[in-house]
Amino acid sequence: PYMAVKPRYVFGEAWSIAKSGPRQTAMAVGLVALALYVPGLLALVSRNLARIVATEKEIPGLVLTLEPSADADGLANRAAADARVGRIVIVSSSAALERFRKTYPDLAAALTGLSEPPFPPTLEIFLRSTARPGSASVLAAEARGWPGVESAETEETAARRFRDAVGILRGIGIFLGVVLALAAILSVSSAIRLALDLHRDEIEIMRLMGATETAVRAPFWLHASFEGLVGGGLALTLLYATFLLVSRALLRHPHPVLSLLWAHFLDWRVALLLPVIGTSAGFLGSVISLGRKK
Repeated sequence: PYMAVKPRYVFGEAWSIAKSGPRQTAMAVGLVALALYVPGLLALVSRNLARIVATEKEIPGLVLTLEPSADADGLANRAAADARVGRIVIVSSSAALERFRKTYPDLAAALTGLSEPPFPPTLEIFLRSTARPGSASVLAAEARGWPGVESAETEETAARRFRDAVGILRGIGIFLGVVLALAAILSVSSAIRLALDLHRDEIEIMRLMGATETAVRAPFWLHASFEGLVGGGLALTLLYATFLLVSRALLRHPHPVLSLLWAHFLDWRVALLLPVIGTSAGFLGSVISLGRKK
């Protein structure tokens, strides 16, 4: 005869394990939450950065940032005289602000009531299809010496810097996520080992009664998985709370750059990964612990 695995028994024993070590359970849940909150925060910022590029339909060859007192029309005519230039779009400070409001309607209220325009005037220069490769860099180097031009950035340079920044941010998030996830797994594993010690006599009795290893281990698997699930849910809750707090703070104290980083919350598919990963980490921690201590 052997003791079969019954759901009621598994859930009851898992609850008993949780009650026997509340401090260890809380610590494991907290470490799982921390392990997922930090990379989740970086993922939130990096995905908002990526959305900035995704909203651009046609990207100019180079962009000239002008000083507030610059003669935009005169500079546009000077650039248009170059045979490599196809067309030029003058974007005033007010037009840039209007673009921002259309692209990020949720943040439009954050920029109302500003005493000064948050965006400088720019010239967006689109090159002809017949322009040679590298023409944008040559023209940008020339434009940097024009009176009234504060800076000149090519699309290639700006895009490369932007991609590098997003890539670095994602890399940091992945690295921290892996390190903290390992710490969370080890924490869950330690909590399970302690629970095994506390329930050693009960486990021995179950084995003498013919309980299978699955019947013995299933409550610990469930307990650890639930710890990870709660930790992942807590991380998601804290992340959303952070998003709301920062968004409200930016509504009171608008910032043209920071507002872009907090324009949208994570996609629901990405958000649901936090509790899923947490559950997986908890289960893995229990498997590691039970594999060492039988």
